[in-house]
Amino acid sequence: MRECIAVLLHFRSVDLTRRCVASLDAQGVDAVYIVDNSEDAGFSLSALQQSLPAGRIRVRYLEPGINLGFARGVNIAVAAIASEGPDVDLLLINSDATLAPGTVDHLRRAVAGEAAAIAAPSIDGPTGLVPARTYYRHLSGAITPVGPGWLGHALLGGACLMVHRSLVRAPLFDESFFFYGDDIEMGYRMTKNGVILVDVPEGIVIHQGSGSSGNGSLFYEYHMSRAHLLLVGKLGYARPARLALLAGRMVSLVLRAGVRSLRYRSARPWKGLAMAVFDVSRGRYRTLTPPCDPPARS
Repeated sequence: MRECIAVLLHFRSVDLTRRCVASLDAQGVDAVYIVDNSEDAGFSLSALQQSLPAGRIRVRYLEPGINLGFARGVNIAVAAIASEGPDVDLLLINSDATLAPGTVDHLRRAVAGEAAAIAAPSIDGPTGLVPARTYYRHLSGAITPVGPGWLGHALLGGACLMVHRSLVRAPLFDESFFFYGDDIEMGYRMTKNGVILVDVPEGIVIHQGSGSSGNGSLFYEYHMSRAHLLLVGKLGYARPARLALLAGRMVSLVLRAGVRSLRYRSARPWKGLAMAVFDVSRGRYRTLTPPCDPPARS
């Protein structure tokens, strides 16, 4: 049987990553590639390496030294796996997630055929148990649990994805996205290219949600707004339609910022939106990775 190799991105939380790796080990995953996005001079990765108990699972660490973001971080791990032989089942999982018993086996069966497919389990997150498949509506930018209707497409929740062996090649994700939006773009691109998106309700991923980004932080507000703006140009529309979509997106983003500013009693949603508009218009981005002070030496 082909090996099952997992990829996860580590960001400073040793406990979250350790629990995720333990879950993968218990599921029979053969190896895990851990990309260190912590940008903390290796302090949390060193603590992680010391704290991981000996297990059956093989662990390989990739240490870029900076926060690469989600898309680029996954892509460098996939490139490393592909260079060693791509005939594997590839599992992508968030570091703040664990798997219910049997989930990996269910996912592997879902992509076992010859047809290119990506499979995802149900998600047990902050709002309860929800199906993996949702729909991105191009006009509003909303994600809904019901069909795409007019101008929309399906996507799978990015907390946990099993990728068919034929797709184990880089780049898997569009590196224009630093954080958020990459799963939406990939759902559109993969469906357009004939890849099958498979719901696996028998499997469950337990996902903390915003485990490393902080819902309501400037990082979250900026990168979420930036992702919505970038997606306008990623959905195959001609220039006039893109301009119309962009105008609609600006209305929804302004409304979103107003609501979130009141909810969190903070100007961060407004600041994040303004920074995102400025940066997207100039074809640039900021990581906004928060600084991390090294631990005091004894």
